[in-house]
Amino acid sequence: MIKLRIVLMGTLLLLGMGMVACNGGSQPQGATEPSPDPAPEAMATPDPATPPDGSAAPDATPVPGSAAVPPEEPNQDNLEMTCTGSITVNDIDFTVYFTREAGFSRIELKRPATGEVFAESFLSYDGKNAQGQAIWRGSVQEMASVTLVHLSPNPAQLGDQVSVGYDGQWGRGTCR
Repeated sequence: MIKLRIVLMGTLLLLGMGMVACNGGSQPQGATEPSPDPAPEAMATPDPATPPDGSAAPDATPVPGSAAVPPEEPNQDNLEMTCTGSITVNDIDFTVYFTREAGFSRIELKRPATGEVFAESFLSYDGKNAQGQAIWRGSVQEMASVTLVHLSPNPAQLGDQVSVGYDGQWGRGTCR
């Protein structure tokens, strides 16, 4: 009988320690820690100047807490596409590369006159704006920021439009 009590007490003790170890023992089960405040540059609002095509710059301000994980895509096919467009104020063409696994992962900037790529940036998911549109950010040689806004709240697909901001100027592209 004493052995049985010792075994039961030891089992309860181990179970209790396991629950504390799994939960860290610092907060109630099911609670989540608040995410740290994003860096000020991640929250910076791009220049709201109106692009020459008359459309306003998209909202590139992420909603707090939306940057934790890239959007979960319900259709996990092998979608790969490129989104091409231009920023006419700066005479820049861009090509954005999208894969289902990495999202909008890379952008190339080139001069239309020569076709030469003068800059490349790798993009990171930064959350969603108030309209539910995904925001991706990068920089060119850590000097000029690049922001991409996927202009749909739905998972990316062929025919979608993106808005790209580079060095304070905006342009649009279509994904194919």
